[in-house]
Amino acid sequence: MKLLALVWLFCPLFIGAQIRVTYLSDPPIEGNEPCISMNAEDPSDIWLAFNNNQVFHTLNRGNQWNPISVKPTQGFYGDPVIYKAKNGMIYLAHLAKNEEKPYPESFDCIVFERSTNGVEFYSKGIGKNGKMQDKPWFTVDEGIKSPYRNNIYLVWTEFDKYGSESPRDSSRIRFSYSENLGATFSEPVYISDVSGDAKDGSQTAEGATVGVFPNGTLVCVWSRNDTLWYDKSSDAGRNWGKDVFLGTMKGGWNINDVQGLTRANGMPFLCSDEKGGMYVVYAAKSVQGDWDIWYQVASSSTSGFGKAMRVDDDISGANQLFPYVALDRNTGLPRAIWYDMRHSQSGRFFQVNTSELKPLGATVNINLSPEPIALAGKDRFYGDYISLATAKSGGGMVAVTAFDDRTNKIVIQLTEWKGKKIKPVKQQPVLMINPCDDMDSVLFLANMPGETSFTFEIKSGPKVYAQQIYTSDGEKGFGESEFQEIFIHKNRLPSGVYNVIIRRNKKAIRKRYWVE
Repeated sequence: MKLLALVWLFCPLFIGAQIRVTYLSDPPIEGNEPCISMNAEDPSDIWLAFNNNQVFHTLNRGNQWNPISVKPTQGFYGDPVIYKAKNGMIYLAHLAKNEEKPYPESFDCIVFERSTNGVEFYSKGIGKNGKMQDKPWFTVDEGIKSPYRNNIYLVWTEFDKYGSESPRDSSRIRFSYSENLGATFSEPVYISDVSGDAKDGSQTAEGATVGVFPNGTLVCVWSRNDTLWYDKSSDAGRNWGKDVFLGTMKGGWNINDVQGLTRANGMPFLCSDEKGGMYVVYAAKSVQGDWDIWYQVASSSTSGFGKAMRVDDDISGANQLFPYVALDRNTGLPRAIWYDMRHSQSGRFFQVNTSELKPLGATVNINLSPEPIALAGKDRFYGDYISLATAKSGGGMVAVTAFDDRTNKIVIQLTEWKGKKIKPVKQQPVLMINPCDDMDSVLFLANMPGETSFTFEIKSGPKVYAQQIYTSDGEKGFGESEFQEIFIHKNRLPSGVYNVIIRRNKKAIRKRYWVE
């Protein structure tokens, strides 16, 4: 049985006067693992890349997105990382796709591309040695006082044999740098002193990112064996020290115990503030067993990272996943985003939350998803990361993987805000549909904040297949986060077109879906 929902209201969805939720087109474009970058001085100039080989550009802050053709000789498979540098260059790193080799041996190098005009991209294949090269990330040193300003630092994971359970196969962190704006790169070296396994799980060395202190000192952080590790270089990556224990990462980076997801992760990301503090953000299990977002801080004057502090302020014991952090150029502080399930009793819906990070603690969490997003099933891949970008005095934009219940597809969703600070928005009435591919029921999410009651029903013509009245406990009506979850067994819905409605007096939200 196939379920396809048709929404009566087309995005963009304006919430209040500040937050706008949009898609790249109508219908939304399918994809996952988005990486977004905004011109530091011009918030209208934004670049976006996502799996497997999609690149888009806008010069009017997302009112119109233009596809960019990027076809390197090494191939373009996925894991894209894109960045619009302050010097005007556009940089892009991704996996290779060697057409002469089978998957996953086709990932035989990391491809790094650069463009001066945003139209023509010139590529370099880095790290080719007969082994699989995976999960790249890069950082550009843009520090005003750094002696290595404009250097590019690229890190990734190398597998002897991807997915192998043999103890003879392992994984390690590799590194290469460019001193000429990405025209050439150094011979790759190994940062990690101890290898992980090759299973692509929490015992594998993965999730490497590089941070840069104002004086040009590099820090590389990665995860292996349920532990965070880091290493430093004081000479632009020519020499590295010994692996240093940063902290425990209970549960590891590979998260596979969440309903509705084939895989999530808590891989670490690094970001520095404008005063030289270095922040590492990651997900790990709490003592209660739920997944939370954590961060630790270091400065160039200290020898290591401080204690772990929690980012999310959830007290319900729900899961928080997919952490990402980037400098908020509006405030000079790192801003974290993540998937948050605190308002979903089933754990089958999430919202995107954000918080600013300070040396002594995170700020109050703000919800960026007025419409919760469905986790549709174990066969749907939501990618391994999400992304955000900002511009000075220009607000910012978040790119995440979402589920579109009009097309029944995993799509790229964008949330934009303007102004220096993100302001909480008032929750509007919501009706969402989750097909729950891996269950025998369809799940509906509904709320009418401020109303003391509302009716939910499913109809086809005059026939009513489900009807339920929901009444609030208090005189003030349903709270903004008081979502109602309704499971309907799929056997109750034979093939046909249905109307799903929530109503209260003259207020109503209607959606249609058909069952095949």
